[in-house]
Amino acid sequence: MILAKIENEYAELKKANARAHFQNFVTYTYEGYEMVWFHKLVCAYLEALYRGDIKKLMIFIPPQHGKSELSSRRFPAYLLGRNPDLQIGLCSYSADLASSFNRSVQMIMDDDEYVSLYPDTRLNGKRVSTDTGAGVLRNSEIFQTVGRKGYLKTVGVGGSLTGFRLDVGIIDDPFKDRMEANSTTIRNKVWGWYQDVFCTRLHNDSKQLMLFTRWHEDDLAGRILDP
Repeated sequence: MILAKIENEYAELKKANARAHFQNFVTYTYEGYEMVWFHKLVCAYLEALYRGDIKKLMIFIPPQHGKSELSSRRFPAYLLGRNPDLQIGLCSYSADLASSFNRSVQMIMDDDEYVSLYPDTRLNGKRVSTDTGAGVLRNSEIFQTVGRKGYLKTVGVGGSLTGFRLDVGIIDDPFKDRMEANSTTIRNKVWGWYQDVFCTRLHNDSKQLMLFTRWHEDDLAGRILDP
């Protein structure tokens, strides 16, 4: 009896820590995740972004170092768990990649571990592609939280965000590779989209998260940091 009580208390403590801290959320919802020192650093900065200590965050990490798993899959799920009313936009160099992030976030939020952490953050149990007034949207481009105001909207860089207000805007690799980043035409298109589409969806309290593989000094990050 005593051992069972201790085990239950330990399990509840793990859940409480996972609800409250992003790093613990990652390891709780991703069994076997290998958290090394720079992952912990990224988690700490993402936690600061959620709290509002930081409003604009850029993460520069080479390919295959787990930046998207933390920032584009786990982090949106964590944000909506903490606040089901948050309105999030997630953009990447292609609509297909952005949609894959959307589906991954939904899978995380459907998992039993997530539901046990955040029972008030729920998704529609079926796919709903169009807004007919009959149900809460859930597809590979957008999903909404049931009974709340939150959503995750995903688009490719260059795509439309008309009609969407963003509390958190995430851009994950606006350039596919070095060849795209080396193109002045593509860099100009990305910059124009960022100014004319992405930024117009933000408000005074919005937060921005950008994660890049830096292929060129005049990429989107370079223009923002040294206009």
